[in-house]
Amino acid sequence: MSYRKVLADRICAQLALSTAVGRFAQVMFDVTVVIFVVQDLHRPAAAGLAVLLATLPGLLLSPLSGGFLQGRNVTAWMAADYLIKAAATFGIAFGASAGAGGIWTLWGLALLSSLTSAFGNVAFRSYVALSLPAQLRGAANGIDSMISGLAAMAGPALAGIAVTVFGGRHSVAVVGAAYLAAALIAAASGRTTPEAGGEVGLRSAAEAVRGILVHPVLRGLTGVYFLYQVAVGVLVVALPQLVSAGFGAAPSWTGTSWSIAGALGIASSLAAGHRIADGAERRFLVIGAALTALGLAGLFLHSAVVWLAAMFVLLGVAVGPMDVGLLSLRQRLLPDTGATATLAVSAGLNMAGYPAGAMVGGLAAGLGLGAQTGVALGCALLSLALCARLPLVSAGATPADGAAARAAESSAAQ
Repeated sequence: MSYRKVLADRICAQLALSTAVGRFAQVMFDVTVVIFVVQDLHRPAAAGLAVLLATLPGLLLSPLSGGFLQGRNVTAWMAADYLIKAAATFGIAFGASAGAGGIWTLWGLALLSSLTSAFGNVAFRSYVALSLPAQLRGAANGIDSMISGLAAMAGPALAGIAVTVFGGRHSVAVVGAAYLAAALIAAASGRTTPEAGGEVGLRSAAEAVRGILVHPVLRGLTGVYFLYQVAVGVLVVALPQLVSAGFGAAPSWTGTSWSIAGALGIASSLAAGHRIADGAERRFLVIGAALTALGLAGLFLHSAVVWLAAMFVLLGVAVGPMDVGLLSLRQRLLPDTGATATLAVSAGLNMAGYPAGAMVGGLAAGLGLGAQTGVALGCALLSLALCARLPLVSAGATPADGAAARAAESSAAQ
């Protein structure tokens, strides 16, 4: 089994475990900090800015962070990222208070926790793309997608349990301990330097961004996944009202719906990782985008709660083909030099779609449920259209020889 072979690689297995613990901690951080600030400090306005500061700066710095990682020990910097997050989270747990100074402490530490996020996000994917044998990358990508699904589905529940057992302030400290564990696991994986060093600075960061924007397939992939994440972000904001007003269901169906999608997403990620092959990535992306659009369109067709569940089955199944298709195709298109920077920039651009979608969903809330769901559906359809327009990349192209990039450029020129 390919998954056994992936996990038999000690470094890969430890990086996957560190990534999993880190992603669970990130999801729990958002939930526990919001509950702590709202319920214990009674400052709801401060909670939203804290979550934003813990996310956005790291995305904006991803081009610089990726260039910095090139030629360096990515596992050591992954451990450093999680150590910084652990220290910042402990600081929030024991230093934040309802006063002005305590709130500024909260915001400052949230910002600090974000600055090195690309180090933790890129290490596992860099190892998979540049150090793992090509025949094992599909399975590794399935594990990557599965980890995200598990964190999204179980992370909020674990955060809720931590708040119930330890209280708001100490539940944040539990998240700090999880970050510390992720750092120790990453540090124990050993030295990993997937590629030679390169220039670090604004010029190299700009080149990494330019490299994605001028490449026909990487540019298309960025648009595909960004729009997909916008659709998901809009739906996250719209779903509570959709459940109660559109389907007349109990509020608990919001969580149930995402649990259904999460469980199916985990299964589809593992299946996609097992089935993916060179040259099939665009087909996987088309399937994922089509299922997403179908699931969103179906929300307009019926008001029975069982229909809601059925649509979230489709949305969950879409996750595997979308994630694994994106990760696998991007790996085959990495440049001969600067691959780590390209990974960091691409991941940052892709992840920016979710908060953008949440913002759009909030702005569209005043226009009614139909408008919110329609915006999500429109983004999913645009993502599907971009999938269909992606240039074909020949099977067998590898990151090592850069053949995939040349093939894509040639196809776009014809």
